Formats: sequence, C-alpha cells, structure tokens
Amino acid sequence: MERQARREQVLRHAKRIFARKGYHRTNISEIIARARIARGTFYLYFENKRELFEELLAQVLGELRLRIRRLRLGPGEPDPVEQLRANLRRVLGLVLAERELTDILLNHATGFDKELDAQIASFYERVLDQIQRSLDLGIGMGLVRDCDTRVAACCILGGIKEVVAQASRARRKDIGRLAEEILDFGLRGVARPELLREILNQSEKGATLRELD
Repeated sequence: MERQARREQVLRHAKRIFARKGYHRTNISEIIARARIARGTFYLYFENKRELFEELLAQVLGELRLRIRRLRLGPGEPDPVEQLRANLRRVLGLVLAERELTDILLNHATGFDKELDAQIASFYERVLDQIQRSLDLGIGMGLVRDCDTRVAACCILGGIKEVVAQASRARRKDIGRLAEEILDFGLRGVARPELLREILNQSEKGATLRELD
C-alpha cells in the first residue's frame, strides 16, 4: 500500500507539471523534486518520462470511455435525449474535476510520439462513431434532419472539445447548464425556429423564381 501511495504521489505531481509546461519542457528532475523522492525511487515505478506520461494519458482516456455510454433502445430504456444528457453530464463532471488531465489531453498529448498520437486518434474515432450512430438513429426515429452524419458528428465533437477547454480554463462548475447548452445546440442550433422557417421559405421562393426565369 505504501508503494502504491508513493507511485500515486509521483503521478499527481507529474500531472500538474505536464499540464503547466507540456511534455517536452517537463523533466524528471522537476518531478522528483516536487514529489520529494530520490531519483532511484522514481525509476522503481517508471522507466522514463514517456512511460509516466503514457499512464496519465491512459487514465484520462479510460475514464472518458467509462462515461461515454452507447445509446440503448427498447422498452424500459430512458429517452435517447436523456441518455445523451447523462453522457454529457458524466464527461463534463470528469473533465472539470480533473482539469490537469483535461489540459494534457487537449493541449499537450499529440505531436511528439506516433504511438500515442495513434491512441488518441483511435479514441476520438470511437467517440465520433458513437455520435454518428446516435445521429443515424435520430434520423431513423424522425428526430434528426437528413444530413451527412459524419460531418455533423465532427462538428459536435469539435464544439464539445472547445467548450470543455474554455470551461476548464475558466474553472466553471455549472455542469448542468453546460450540458443543457451543448445538448440544445446539438439538437436545435442557434436560429430561432420561426425565423429559420421564414428564411427557408424565402430561399425556396427565390429558387423557384430563378427557375422560372
């Protein structure tokens, strides 16, 4: 138990340093100084800085996977929109509680190692697949308009990542409100429905007149 506690201590301090300085500017000397351990003790737990960074990255990816659950349909299952809301709340709860890990994933985790880049890319591909399946399901249920669901999924994921980054930097805690805004934007966009209908009607009338000309 003491060995595990010491290892967690190293991870905790390394997480803060990586988040603040990035991978390349962080060195083992600074980590062991902050963790108050000897260099030899560090190498009892990790072979090098890369292995330590990989573990931190694996932690955040693993936690995110647990919180993003596939939508379920059938008798007794919650409403699909409620399932989306619950996914958002779980993800936001994690990233706002673990700001250092979030910062590592969003800002410091790519561009220095091909294997790690591939892991992150694979994770985001799985998230995109889940969002796309949700959109395809919504189209089949008549809840979502016909669209290129892959492009729409990319737009949704990109928006969520930026919201998460901004919320983390601002140290926001209003998880419920953030989840509602993301969900509302994904379902309805930003246009007022009555004005959007009017604009579409005018556009259709203009197209008809051009065809007649």
